[in-house]
Amino acid sequence: MNVTLLCLFSTAGLIHTYFAVRYKTRGFSICMCIACALETSGYVGRIIAYTNPWSLPAFFIQINGIGLGPTFFAAGIYLCLTRIVIAYGANISIVQPKVYTYFFIVCDIVSLVIQLPGGIISSVWAAEGKPPTLGAHIGVAGIGFQVFSLSVWLILCAVFALKCRSVGEEAWDPRYQKMRNHWRFKIFLVGLGIAILALYIRSIYRIVELSGGYTGHLARDETAFCILEGVMIVILAFSTGIFHPGYGFGEAYSVITEQKDTFPSPWAKNAFFTKDLALISQQGSIEMATPDDQKNFPRTEPI
Repeated sequence: MNVTLLCLFSTAGLIHTYFAVRYKTRGFSICMCIACALETSGYVGRIIAYTNPWSLPAFFIQINGIGLGPTFFAAGIYLCLTRIVIAYGANISIVQPKVYTYFFIVCDIVSLVIQLPGGIISSVWAAEGKPPTLGAHIGVAGIGFQVFSLSVWLILCAVFALKCRSVGEEAWDPRYQKMRNHWRFKIFLVGLGIAILALYIRSIYRIVELSGGYTGHLARDETAFCILEGVMIVILAFSTGIFHPGYGFGEAYSVITEQKDTFPSPWAKNAFFTKDLALISQQGSIEMATPDDQKNFPRTEPI
């Protein structure tokens, strides 16, 4: 099974690399390619550990590769929502579009900073012949924080979706109407939803698994690991690769990226919530477009 997962993550990495070149989705693709590389290295470590269970390098490679890979997958997912919000209408969102990326990627980095020492401590203690319990508990804290931030992100997603429904399509940004109605964009949203669900299931499993340490009952259950860790992340890697945002957004991806860059940093004063922003003009003054203003915008033909 480890060889199968290794081949699948290698293939997913090639798919993401191909789409990165084709659609120039730099930030998203960097996150996904790093994640696939980490997962691939993790399963190389597991294969080495299978042939030599006492190999400390193999232990270090697998717990860090498999443990940290999903953090980069999560970062890639966070990048997508900013563009989805702009595609429907930034004025509809409670928080400005960049919050979905900047704020939650910072949360992802915090999760990474917590998890990485856990993996290192586990490796050092294992080398000294000690049970890597402390490292596992630190890892649980990191993954727990990731689940918390992902949950908050999902709540904001749900609030935005409900607001879009409540204001009606006439309030959505008319420039991206054709793109939103295209089947490519719709299957991208489905693929993203599948990826988020897979990541959430995996993260909950890892919290439960590592709560008992690396020598606990669940940590020794290979079937549970392969399904709830390996298969879930494979589903995430392929759903974000096959239903790639570059394919889903089409030519509008670069247009939306340019629009995203006009928003101020969410760390700036009065720039976190949409209601505090004024419309961004070409001169740099800030305003948020109302639905009536949007009707006068020129339409693009993204697909």
